[in-house]
Amino acid sequence: MRGRAFIVRWREEDTTEALKAAYQKERDIELRTRLHGLWLLRSGMKLSPVAGIVGVHRRTVQTWVRWYRDGGVPSIVSHKKGGKGQEAFLPGDAQQEVAEEVSTGRFRTAEEVRQWIVERYEVTYSKGGMYNLLHRLRCSPKVPRPIHAKAEQQQQAEWKKGGCEKP
Repeated sequence: MRGRAFIVRWREEDTTEALKAAYQKERDIELRTRLHGLWLLRSGMKLSPVAGIVGVHRRTVQTWVRWYRDGGVPSIVSHKKGGKGQEAFLPGDAQQEVAEEVSTGRFRTAEEVRQWIVERYEVTYSKGGMYNLLHRLRCSPKVPRPIHAKAEQQQQAEWKKGGCEKP
């Protein structure tokens, strides 16, 4: 055997049955996998077979155990995949204002929104960053296509249905 023995000091409230119940009750797939791994470890299985069963690397299971040692099951559930991420360039109220302005139809392109943000908040977004922001805010700067003044709506609707004769 290489290295130190893998020992977990289980808390009294985290019995095999309690961990199994938590695992079966959890609906988030990421958290469910973690709880499944803990339940299998608590049941007496070794680290590598547990990792194989839940489909992760054994180092991942070791990370879960470290979280468990630090704070128990609540610590495992509180860890989110991907971490915190970068701070937003615009605060929440400014993002809300951007979403409201875009919803009015004032802008025709993402570049126009980007320029408005630069003028208003002195924050510069790249082209991709602007599309990302608009996607996160669930808004689109696009407006309907303009309709020619001489267009006859009735005739166009009939043509789309196949009612007009083809030339």
